[in-house]
Order: sequence, then structure tokens, then C-alpha cells
Amino acid sequence: MNGKRKERCDGVRTREAILVAAEEEFAEHGFAAASTRAICARAGANNALVNRYYGTKENLYRIVAKRLFGDLGAPLAKLDSGVDTEETWRAAMREWVDDMLFMTLPRATPQRRCAALFRHEVTHPTKFHSEFKRDFGDPVAHALERLVAMAVDDAEEISLWVSTIWAQVSVYALADPVWHAAFRPKGVSTAAWAMRVRDHICEDVFARLRFRGAPRVTVR
Repeated sequence: MNGKRKERCDGVRTREAILVAAEEEFAEHGFAAASTRAICARAGANNALVNRYYGTKENLYRIVAKRLFGDLGAPLAKLDSGVDTEETWRAAMREWVDDMLFMTLPRATPQRRCAALFRHEVTHPTKFHSEFKRDFGDPVAHALERLVAMAVDDAEEISLWVSTIWAQVSVYALADPVWHAAFRPKGVSTAAWAMRVRDHICEDVFARLRFRGAPRVTVR
């Protein structure tokens, strides 16, 4: 490997290490309390490289948040695509709930970082909050709205279902980890409990709603 190629490879690894370190730092402390010095320490990189690759802390935060929110939100935002039967509708609804609850699993590191970052944005919104909501939060909510509209005709009832389902998964997906142990019975793992919660939510939905086809009311 020649010197220039090695330099490029080292640069790619360093940039990725900085991004992962920034994800951890911002997820743990939020934007305001995080520091580029701590990010550099986590990544084993010097401050000059952070500035060289990403510029300001604000720019690094924006890149990290868009990466985390995008990786989770993009698949969820498209779940209603191709749904045309009761079976595919149920599968899409179950996947939406499952993916949101997946953020609670201990081994799901990127998802937990995403949940933590979102929690910080909700409690201490940054200047990018409206942008994140528009680009990631709203599309995820609208996908659920379109799925519910395939089984409900009334606009107000659709909103009620969306709010109810979203609230149930948010309690687990966005709660501080210390609450997870309080929510689940003693001796039951987080993963097992998340699956039981998913099934409980979906069983209630499927018991009360039936797939009717394309939405009969205007949805986003």
C-alpha cells in the first residue's frame, strides 16, 4: 500500500471514529453539555482533525443526528409502501411498533443512541429541532398515520389511534434506561419484554381494526 492510499484509509477510519465518538458523547450528554475535547478523547484523535473533517461542534452534531435519525427513520417512513392485503398491513404495523421498541434493547447500540439523542432534543431542543422533526419525526408519524387510515375512515379517529400507538412505544423507546427495569417484571429480559409489549400493542390494534384498503380520507 503506497503512502497516499494509506493516508486515505487512515483518514476514513479516523472520520468514522470521530462520528462514533460524537454519537456516544451527544447521546450521553446532549448538544450543550458535550464537548469536542471529550469527543477527541473517545476517538483517539486530536482537535485539529475534528475541525478539519467536520468544522464546528454544531456541524458535527447535525451530521451525527441526521445519520442516526435517518438510519432509523427511512425504513419506517416507507412501511406503508406496497401494503395491499390484511396480511401485509398487519406485517407493516407490527414492524413499525417493533422497530420503535427495538431502541430499548441493550444490544441495539445505534438505536439506543438515536433514542437518547431524540430525548435530548425533546427536553432541550437545539436550533436544528424543527429541521429534524420535519425530515425524520414527521415522516415516521405520517407512515403510521397512513397505515391506520387503511383501517379507519374518520380523521379524528385516525389521530386518536396514531397518538395512542405512538405514546405506548415512546414510553419504552424514549424513556431513560433506568425506567426500563421499573417497567418490566423481575427476571424478564429487556428483549423478551419488548417483544411482549409489541405483541400486546399489535393484538389490541388487530382486535379492533380491520384492513379496508387504500385510505378513504386524505392523509400525509
